[in-house]
Formats: sequence, C-alpha cells, structure tokens
Amino acid sequence: MSTNAAIARESRHEPQRTRGGDDTIAPAVRLLDSLLAEATRSAASDLHFEPDRAGLRIRMRVDGHLRDLAAPPASLVPALLTRVRLLARVDLAERRLPQDGRFTFAGPGGERVDVRAAFLPVARGEKIALRLLHHGGAAPALDDIGMAPRERRRLDAALARSNGLIVVAGPTGSGKSTTLYAAIATLRGPARSVVSVEDPVELDVEGVSQVPIDDDVGRSFSAVLRALLRQDPDVLMVGEIRDGESARIACRAALTGHLVLTSVHASDTREALLRLPEMGVADYLIDATLSLVIAQRLVRRLCKHCSGAAAWTGRVDAQRLFERAGLAFPETIAVASGCCRCNDSGYRGRIGLFEMAAGEDDAPLPFGPGSLGAAGLAHVLSGETTLEEVLARCPQPGDEPASHSGDDGEAKL
Repeated sequence: MSTNAAIARESRHEPQRTRGGDDTIAPAVRLLDSLLAEATRSAASDLHFEPDRAGLRIRMRVDGHLRDLAAPPASLVPALLTRVRLLARVDLAERRLPQDGRFTFAGPGGERVDVRAAFLPVARGEKIALRLLHHGGAAPALDDIGMAPRERRRLDAALARSNGLIVVAGPTGSGKSTTLYAAIATLRGPARSVVSVEDPVELDVEGVSQVPIDDDVGRSFSAVLRALLRQDPDVLMVGEIRDGESARIACRAALTGHLVLTSVHASDTREALLRLPEMGVADYLIDATLSLVIAQRLVRRLCKHCSGAAAWTGRVDAQRLFERAGLAFPETIAVASGCCRCNDSGYRGRIGLFEMAAGEDDAPLPFGPGSLGAAGLAHVLSGETTLEEVLARCPQPGDEPASHSGDDGEAKL
C-alpha cells in the first residue's frame, strides 16, 4: 500500500479508544511505518517532517532531490511526531534545544535500515530530519562505487602504502562516507589493526574498531584521536577533519607510520589542498604525508526506460566544455523524459564522479582532463546522465580557489 493510500485510510480510520484515552497512537504508528517503508522502497536517503501553515509537510530525498508526500491529517500530527521521538529515544519534554537520536527498523524486504534522527526547533514547531542508512549489514566494496580503472589504480596504490594521508573531498551527500567505508573494508584483515573515529558511526564494519564521538562527555575528535594513537593501529580512519587540532594529529599519525583516511568538505581537489593549510597544518608536513586527494560527486542516472537524446539548446557553451575536457562534442546529448518507473523524474539511481590529485601541481582545473566535470561529460557521452546534472553538481571554469602562497608564516604545526 502506498503512503498516500495509507494516509487516506488513517484519516477515515476510527480507532478504538485506549485506556489512556489516546486514540491516535495506533494510526500514528502505522502511518510512520508506511512512510519509512515507502522511503526504503524508493531508496530515499532522508525523510523530512516540516511544520507549515497547513499542518505538516512530509518530503523524502531520492537521488539527491526532495519529493513531496501527501500531508497527514492534522489530528495525527502530534502523535506521529511523538512516535518518532519515542523511537529515537530523545527527551520528550525538551522542545527548546536541538536533539539527536537514532533507531533501527526492518524494511519491506527485511532489510535492516538504521535511522539517524535530528530534531530542530523552528518557528511553527519542530523540524525532524531522518537520515536512512541503507546498508544491509555489509560494508560497500570498492568495485561497486563506480571508479574508472585509472582512478581505481591510483587509489589501490595509495592504500597499499604502510603510511600516508588519503583525503576524500566533497559536499554533504556526495558519497564521501561510502568511499571511506569501502576503503577500510578492503584494508581490514588479520594482519592489520584498523580503527576509526566517527560522528556518528554510520555503518558497523566487521573487523574495525569504531569509536563514536560524544562531545557531551568529552569524547571529542581530538581527544579520541590522541587515545587511538596509543592503541597501536595500522590504519586510522577519521570520519571528517573539522578543526586544526584534528588535522594536525591526523598528519602526525600519517608521518609516524600510520595509514590515515579522512574526509573534508571541499568542492574539488584544489580546494581540498587549501583546507589543511587554512586549518593550521604546515606546508612541509602536508608535502611529507599526503598520498592522495579524491574529490567526488553523485549525479543522477538516466532512467533506461524513458531517456532520449536531442541537440543541446542550453545557455551554457557546451562545445567549449567538451573541448576543455579533451572530448568530442556530440551532435545530440542525452535528455531526461520521465515515466511511471522513475516517478516522472527521468532519473533512477546515481553515478559517482571522481577526481584525484597527489598535490597542487597534479590537481586538474574545472572541466579540464581528469576533473569531476570531465568525468561527468564522459557519462553524458555514454548516455548515462544529462549535461544539466553535470553542470549542477560539478565546479565550473571560473570557480578555481585562490592558490595558497604559504608565505605568511602563520600556519605551523
């Protein structure tokens, strides 16, 4: 049964009154179950509950884009939100401060789905964002994340080293965590000690000692990193470098015989290479430890049932972009149409785009050979995605960050 049908059914439902007098609890439970089930069937990454003037707006994010679901009856909204709070085990009485929780549920096919719940007070009530982690209990494999053979060889070479720093860069929702988990799943084994520090632990990886961050009890990134270095690790994964102290500790670990994998928020390899000096890590230490920077994006994959092709008529000079990437400009370009199989979006699933560099001199320019944009255009040529998707997701010419001079003398380890 679809969510819209479930909502319609619950709006007509006249439940029996419980002893406590709350006759909306059972319908709210069923409604939340149906919402989570539909989000799982649609491979949604997030489910949003947002109060508005009409009541409660519910949306799910599929392939990076939000999609509206039918609004529930106003009478069910309080019980529905309370049900989410109960599952997430947050303080029911606290409505003034943000809270975080998590829970697990079984999807329609029996798949275990972990849910990360974030509660935020807003003007009309409380906004709830549920992050759905579809992993089926297994770590992803490097073979399944979509790297081209040349990119995979560069990553394998960096992972084969006994020490060094591997940085994965990209915005939120670009697949950085998936790449990191796939990498440590490849590295784990009886001959290695693999440990991680994460906020939060998104996937339980067998054979890896994973430490969740909890700032409320003093278990910060920097405190855990210092402690983990005394645990005799071979491989250390830092879920995300957020400040100078964490960056410096990670680089020290890489310098003293550890293989360190981490992520940063940056648009491409060039910007990622600027982030560490901006955090206060000395240039000489970056040069001594950095093995590889991987920038990545996710673009929507065209629905194979309804995709087509047409001459490019957009405002962007597409021919110039293809020439900049070293690719031939085609007479027609893949376009999205829309059908019942893809919910009229024209897309179904996503494709990973990757860009790699071992230093500033090695970092490609936007839409230059080896760049995220060039990787996207190659998928446009193969009919897997559209130029609109690539333009929307990838840094474009003119977006280059200013070079780091390294002459100010302030960034010292």
